Amino acid sequence: MQPNPQMPPGMLSSQNQPPEIPKSGHKGLIITLIIVIVILFLAIGAMAGYFVYESQKNNAFNQNPPVADNTTNTLPINQDQTPTTTDQNLQTALITWNEPQVIQSLNVFSPEAGSDGMIQFDPEKEAKYYKVGIINDGKYKGGEIIIVTAQINAPSMFSGFYRFVKMPTGLVVLKKYSTSIESESGLNKVSFTVDDSFLIPELDFPGTILGPDQHQTMQIYSYTNEFFSAGSLKKVFTDAKLGDVYTSAVYDSTNADLFKRNGFYIRAADGTVRVYSLKFDFIPEGGVPQIAWSDGKKNTVDYSFTDHTGCGSANFASVMPENIVSINSLKIAGTNSLGDSIYEFKDSNAKLLKEMYNTKYQVLDGGKKITYQAFIASHPMFFWKDSFGRLIKFESTKYGPIAECGKPVIYLYPEKAGQVSVKVEPKGGMSYSDPDYKNGWMVNAEPNGKIVEVSSGKTFPYLFWEGNGGIYEQPQKGFVIKKSQVHNFLIEKLAKLGLNKKETADFMEFWEPRMQSAPYYFVTFLGNADMERLAPLTVDPKPDTVVRILMDFSPLQKPIKVEGYSIRTPERKGFTVVEWGGVIR
Repeated sequence: MQPNPQMPPGMLSSQNQPPEIPKSGHKGLIITLIIVIVILFLAIGAMAGYFVYESQKNNAFNQNPPVADNTTNTLPINQDQTPTTTDQNLQTALITWNEPQVIQSLNVFSPEAGSDGMIQFDPEKEAKYYKVGIINDGKYKGGEIIIVTAQINAPSMFSGFYRFVKMPTGLVVLKKYSTSIESESGLNKVSFTVDDSFLIPELDFPGTILGPDQHQTMQIYSYTNEFFSAGSLKKVFTDAKLGDVYTSAVYDSTNADLFKRNGFYIRAADGTVRVYSLKFDFIPEGGVPQIAWSDGKKNTVDYSFTDHTGCGSANFASVMPENIVSINSLKIAGTNSLGDSIYEFKDSNAKLLKEMYNTKYQVLDGGKKITYQAFIASHPMFFWKDSFGRLIKFESTKYGPIAECGKPVIYLYPEKAGQVSVKVEPKGGMSYSDPDYKNGWMVNAEPNGKIVEVSSGKTFPYLFWEGNGGIYEQPQKGFVIKKSQVHNFLIEKLAKLGLNKKETADFMEFWEPRMQSAPYYFVTFLGNADMERLAPLTVDPKPDTVVRILMDFSPLQKPIKVEGYSIRTPERKGFTVVEWGGVIR
């Protein structure tokens, strides 16, 4: 904005003639004006140079470099902040990103042969390589960022996903941005070096974000390794730093597609996706929905807002499309703590209610179901419309399907006796524990496996919990066996998976009787990586060896063809923690 000074004394308005200047002063006045003009030009030039310098300095991390005609530049995360870290060895770089471009194989995998010399596992056959960017400065200047996807030699809910830097001198895997590069990956470790300190701020998304009115909180789902695809999505808002945010636009009862699971999806700079799920403000952490029913009673029952599968959830929210549940078929049944309406079916014989009572609601050990009238009176199902217009179904966990992470037990074998803190956090909540979990277990553990709870002084052979994990998909790799083979099969596989004789006996006692009702079984075992997705485990002091096993099995009336896999036996050394469990269906 230009200044507007008042007219100095002695100056006349433009309507009057200026005062006459004596001729003798003309020469001096001209010289003075020239000097003033020169000084002004010098000052303006100096100021312009200063601002250009400051702009370049401040934009070193805050702006992407110029983009070539064939590239797409993506808004970086936290672009108004220079990346900081307490570790001076961590390094960052400016990157020009491009749309994922398929390139030729870099041959980073090696085939694995069986005992007969035949190739049993060759991830290179199905591996895919994508160039996604070029690094413009730092120690990897000129290097290409390559994403590699491949199968891993284990049953798993996800594929291997690795980020490399391709340099003229060789390949470098960026450990922070890759799945495990241990033996099950099939990676040939002599074909690359490892960098565990390199940072790419554009790929480091915040743990939580807020919705468009800065009210709804969404939390990140950290276990997604897929490229972004907008085909079944709709845009719901734009985050000032992260860009466009989408949610599912297509209903999928099978929940087989990540982008149809009703999360919130954001495209990352390298073309991959980040997924967030909605946190419900009227449900306290670990608590029950805060609802006042129309009859004046307060809700005291826990509800699930996702559809269950295995020992986890099939989606991030059970969103009902209009053709499944019409808002006209609902009535207001109460309000939540935010003042939002809570809905239930007008018709107590609605199809979803009948299916819930007849199919999902199960009783064990000869128990008897409550009457349908009592079932309806207990508010078994309600609906809530979120700020994005999604109608979300909630089902009472009292009548949920009997499908959870069944009897996971944790053994502790420290090198010397001492106090150990153990925390396990199943994403879908814990339904039972022994000893009582509280905010974690605090125990005294001995090298022989003896566990003594600190607060009660009681002795336990292991720590026991049951509950539901996060997003769960049954792996496709595994084994098909006859019922008569169950015993010998479990003895063989559990030994290969790393269990000792006592742990195997405990496992067999619980699970073998549950595998006798069908002529055939499909059996598979998930390991450490998948268990961390379902139920993160934290042990302090930190163990040297962790073995986590989750068995999933399905009864079959006739054999089916499946792809098997080889099992690598872990080496148990130092402080060892072992956990086994299975999926109860």
